[in-house]
Amino acid sequence: MSLKSKLVKVLAKSIRSILKLLNRKATSLPGYIAYKLDKDILKDLSKNTKFIFVTGTNGKTMTTHFLATILREHYPIVLTNESGSNMVQGIITSLLDNPPDKETVAVLEVDEANLVRIGKYLKADYVALTNIFRDQMDRFGEIYNILDKIIDGLELMPEAKVIANGDLPIFSYEKLKNFKPTYFAIRDGGHKCYDMDAEFNSDGIICPSCHSVLKYKTVNYSSLGDFACPNCNFKSPEIRYEINKIASLDPNHSKFFIDYKPYEVNVGGVYNIYNALTALSVAYELGLTYEEIYRGLKKQKNVFGRQENIKIFDKNVVINLVKNPTGLNQVIDLVTLEKEPISLICLLNDNYADGLDVSWIYDSYYEKLAKLDIKDIYVSGTRKKDIKRRLEIADIFNSEIKAFDYENEVKDIIKDAKTDNIYILSTYTAMLKLREVLAL
Repeated sequence: MSLKSKLVKVLAKSIRSILKLLNRKATSLPGYIAYKLDKDILKDLSKNTKFIFVTGTNGKTMTTHFLATILREHYPIVLTNESGSNMVQGIITSLLDNPPDKETVAVLEVDEANLVRIGKYLKADYVALTNIFRDQMDRFGEIYNILDKIIDGLELMPEAKVIANGDLPIFSYEKLKNFKPTYFAIRDGGHKCYDMDAEFNSDGIICPSCHSVLKYKTVNYSSLGDFACPNCNFKSPEIRYEINKIASLDPNHSKFFIDYKPYEVNVGGVYNIYNALTALSVAYELGLTYEEIYRGLKKQKNVFGRQENIKIFDKNVVINLVKNPTGLNQVIDLVTLEKEPISLICLLNDNYADGLDVSWIYDSYYEKLAKLDIKDIYVSGTRKKDIKRRLEIADIFNSEIKAFDYENEVKDIIKDAKTDNIYILSTYTAMLKLREVLAL
């Protein structure tokens, strides 16, 4: 490491220490300053390190946490960007403590648009692809643009082993298959022939060869499932890691089988089973044993707004990040498993990190919440009028939906809520501020 890099590293670590003393987030600013002062800092922080990148639209943070927890059953030093700070500055911050004289493993969540930027400095040994869905249209555009950004990143690291979701049609396009990915999938039951349609309003269900609408044997959610084109040979790829049975699916626990071996996770939702499957697929590629993977999955806890369960005023508060139609629909499906009465809080911001266009709330199935016993609903955020109107259209609540200032009033709202089970659905920047207000 050059003298310049050593000095920059010391400065960045000092800034991180000061921020922590001030009870401030120290996940991004230290790395931002380090990168501004030394564009080659990542090269110096990555010596003797095996890198695993996790990227895609949804599930990056949970998959990264699953995988890091599993790998700690085998490797003595596993680094990760735990807060989900997944751009260059966050990754630099996460590597500040990487010892240059020891063999380490780094599991890094990488923003899909920044994979090419990170790839200029770090060459991944493995790249895990969770999914691609419509998200932040003002930033990413259509899903095909996201795939192109990922391809651009992979071209900078041609030696990387790619592990991809075989249930997503776009990951079977030839431009990705050129990287010879290993695929995982969920195959729990299904029809005998390809006669099902994807869920309504799904992305990427047009055959890339003949432009026919794809058909399915199984639809796990959205466009994810066992697919085939009815008019040509485009179909699901050969699957290496396959869940053949989901044994239980509860709000806070899931159990599934691969090759007749059971696995358990302490989170609910089919989307989290996919996240766990992504992680264990990478772990098996790295040579870990079933026992190591099983123990690691069992130890995983909810993190940073992903079914994050906290106690406030003796009330059970569950925080879920929502940012696009497919992810929100999966969270809604999970919430509808609740059997007790609930209070609902929806926070909608339109800052840059959230996406400036909030029309996606009309592509989601809020109407499904009607099956719940909802006692009160509160809305807040920069677009609280929009989310209030969307919930009124959904017709899930017969009383007044109340608007409030979450930065100053959320504690009172939680304290005075009519039930002991409070579900908060929040966009990204609102969740960050909420955690700050609640001192999480």
